[in-house]
Amino acid sequence: MTISKKRKKRVNVEGKEYLWWVFDETDQTEFDGIQIKAVSSDQSMFLKYGLQQIENNRKIVISLRDNIKLVHIFSPTKFENKDGIITKSGVVRLINWCKRENHIIQYALDGMNNNLDEESQKLILKELQSIL
Repeated sequence: MTISKKRKKRVNVEGKEYLWWVFDETDQTEFDGIQIKAVSSDQSMFLKYGLQQIENNRKIVISLRDNIKLVHIFSPTKFENKDGIITKSGVVRLINWCKRENHIIQYALDGMNNNLDEESQKLILKELQSIL
């Protein structure tokens, strides 16, 4: 399935292109309210980040296109500016931050299996990061 480029912004991070956009959605995703989604240009994976998250429970979702594998990681960092707006530079920071090591994994899914041990969760995260 292709993604319409209408009303989407482009950003390049280390030679890889992403489409990103801001949307408002409730009861359909991991976040309620305003969030961003950044999708790799080959559509193999995406990131989601909810704006206005509670400080001590902020997370980022990294997932393969069809949610076969996904990881929720804790994010102590805010990527939006002081006015609560995320800009292109915030999206670049978000993507680069997700590539770092030593994330705290809140949840991971591999196919239908969400009862993964810590090592399996880390392996899924590394696999997703390699696609980033």
